[in-house]
Amino acid sequence: MKVHCPSCAIDFSLESLTSGSQVICPNCMQVVQPVQFDLYSKAAESSRAEADLVSRMSHRISEAAGVQRLEGFSVRETFSEVFTRHPDEEVERYFLAGGPDTTPALENIDTGWPKPWMFFRMFLLALAAYLVFVEAWEQFDNLNLLPGLIIVGSFAVPFATLVLFFEFNARRNVSLFQVGRMVMLGGVASIVFSLLMYQIADVFHMQWLGASVAGLAEEPGKLLVLGYVVNKKKYGYILNGLLFGAAVGAGFAAFESAGYALRVALNEGTDVMRDVIFARGLMSPFAHIVWTGMSAAALWRVKGASPLRFEMLKDKRFTRVFGAAILLHMLWDSPLQLPLKGTFIILGVIAWVIVLGLVQEGLEELRTRKAASLANPAADAISMAG
Repeated sequence: MKVHCPSCAIDFSLESLTSGSQVICPNCMQVVQPVQFDLYSKAAESSRAEADLVSRMSHRISEAAGVQRLEGFSVRETFSEVFTRHPDEEVERYFLAGGPDTTPALENIDTGWPKPWMFFRMFLLALAAYLVFVEAWEQFDNLNLLPGLIIVGSFAVPFATLVLFFEFNARRNVSLFQVGRMVMLGGVASIVFSLLMYQIADVFHMQWLGASVAGLAEEPGKLLVLGYVVNKKKYGYILNGLLFGAAVGAGFAAFESAGYALRVALNEGTDVMRDVIFARGLMSPFAHIVWTGMSAAALWRVKGASPLRFEMLKDKRFTRVFGAAILLHMLWDSPLQLPLKGTFIILGVIAWVIVLGLVQEGLEELRTRKAASLANPAADAISMAG
């Protein structure tokens, strides 16, 4: 049993506590009242029960989606570098990855859980730019500021979230250029493909699904775009697929938000437009980016560095995750909403449990290939070159 001393704030072990006995703190020698001990024990027991409940829930989500259970993942440890000071030289070198001279050898890769921090700095920069646009709009009411306000506001959180996925790609074999291309071209193309999918849904009279039809139209539409890189053997890792999917999802989310913002600005005014930008930005890390990221990672874990074949799309390792993405999207847009955005919170947590399970699997894949590379230095180059 653990006892908490209110005088010196340390915890110490206690084998047993009999009725009427005193508990003496070994550090400050103060008497700890049994009632204090009881309250502390109950709080600790409650905390452990909550942790066990969360663990069981995450395990059930992972099992249902067919991804690895999270083992050894700690939010505090993973994001421990967020508020650590990093010199400008480190920041400037951070995105130097994926090129012929900037892709590290596999044996030099750290295959432990990444400790991302750049995403938070990108978010602060984007937020600062957005607030400047908002203040300038308030002061000058100049229409020339409106496009910047919409673009920066729509891209701020999706871009910062995408940087987080860039940091998750521990292999560091994807350049910022490739990511940017997938955001721009992938984002536009996925919207066009999704509009075509909406027309197909109309042909099959699926309007009865209401807004939930978006899950059936947009998720396949976004995944089709990834055909551009799906057969490039140099990007044969699960974490590569996760990053490319997140890039397409980020582009889709940002362009869609910009479209909604413009429509609202024209019809209801800029005050409502800012509310739309804020709400969609707040929810974007739990929607399109993670849905497309998880689907692409699941596809990549089936195909690896091999060319895509149709039968791969029927593999349960892909279909279960892809089906989960579609279902999450459909529920997100359904009228079955809990108070205080409860539906979005629950669906967002489920999506991130799946994503983190895929990150863990991607890291395990890196460890396996790293071990093979150390045994045979040409193994990774051969596997990537076919």
